[in-house]
Amino acid sequence: MTPDPGQAHGAAPVSGAHAEIWLPWIVRLRWVAAAGQVCAIVVARAALGLDIPVGWLLLVAAATGVSNGALVALLPRLSKAPVPTVTSVLALDVVLLTALLALSGGPANPFSVLYLVHVALAAVVLGVRSALGIATLSAIGYASLFVLPGVSGLEHALHGPGAMTLHLAGMWIATAAAAGIIGLFVAQIVAALRRREAQVRALERTAARAEKLVSLSTLAAGAAHELATPLGTIAVAAGELTRRLSSGEPGPAAKDDARLILEEVARCREILSRMQAGGGGTVGEGPEPIDVIDLLSGVREELRPFERDRLRIERCPETLALRAPRRAIVQSLVSLVRNALLATPAPGSVVLRAGRSAERVRFEVVDEGAGMTHDVLERAGEPFFTTRAPGEGMGLGIFLARAVAEQLGGAVRLESQPGRGTRALFEVDVDAVGGVGE
Repeated sequence: MTPDPGQAHGAAPVSGAHAEIWLPWIVRLRWVAAAGQVCAIVVARAALGLDIPVGWLLLVAAATGVSNGALVALLPRLSKAPVPTVTSVLALDVVLLTALLALSGGPANPFSVLYLVHVALAAVVLGVRSALGIATLSAIGYASLFVLPGVSGLEHALHGPGAMTLHLAGMWIATAAAAGIIGLFVAQIVAALRRREAQVRALERTAARAEKLVSLSTLAAGAAHELATPLGTIAVAAGELTRRLSSGEPGPAAKDDARLILEEVARCREILSRMQAGGGGTVGEGPEPIDVIDLLSGVREELRPFERDRLRIERCPETLALRAPRRAIVQSLVSLVRNALLATPAPGSVVLRAGRSAERVRFEVVDEGAGMTHDVLERAGEPFFTTRAPGEGMGLGIFLARAVAEQLGGAVRLESQPGRGTRALFEVDVDAVGGVGE
């Protein structure tokens, strides 16, 4: 909906943003109006004995009911642009009210105060522009009552003996009806909006709790992923050490196994300490200025010696820096590099490079492996999906890297064909990037 002029200078109307709240009330009020018109016609004719054209008046009341039925049929399609349709409906109601008044006393009919109901409804739910339009149409409609031909019998009743008493009683009834309709409608709208705001606040609290749960789940998955490799190494080394000790010939190899176990245990402790202090990933880790060359060196340092020998880091063609959580990016790139190393038969190498495009900083990990089929490529990155043998991976590396990239406004993309290796792209949004010294 296009905002009405002047809304910025006062309270905004309910408008189309809450159409699902006020549209049903518009429909209910129009049903009440149609029923009220019929009741008024019956009372005026049967109880008061007024000489009124009952047929024509009932036809106008029927037009209100039929148009409201059409509005009900249109409700499912009015969610996006209800204001023009409802403005037209209120304009029709003003015309029908004018016809009713013209057939039942003209300007002397005290129920002319009901024009204000339509203006008030337009002001509450449709905005200034629609309210002005309905007000102008109401003024024209009321002015037309002075020139439209009246009903002689009714005019005599309204201007004969006791006419003032009848008119004042009618004014009291009309004013009470108008006040009741406006008050009830506004009160119900306000109550509905308060209920909606309470529901929104409850949903926001639920979303906040869900976000915290996702963070904890990501932290747990990250810890499990990082600990899987050293624990696997410990298991293999412990098995070899047990076998040698059982044979009674430990020898130098047993010492190597014991030393390896101690190194991997120390590594596990370091991982757990880091998780406890920083929260893992981007959880609890604030952004910091990072030189991309230093970041790539940090990736190399995280690898084991035999992995470093097969990693080839290509220098950036330009000096790059970014502001982001360093540990999160390093661990994401380490996961992608290890995936590439496992996919590349020894002594093949893996290339890690960085560069800057127009919109993002891009880290590329390129391997010389067998590549992936289309089906595998479609599922790569799903949590716990892996093509490795049991015990060789949990299928979380790409998933966690993608989660980090998306939190930093970027993405992870994989390009691969069978027999041609795989290219993993880890991208960070350019809004977090600047040259050194910026």
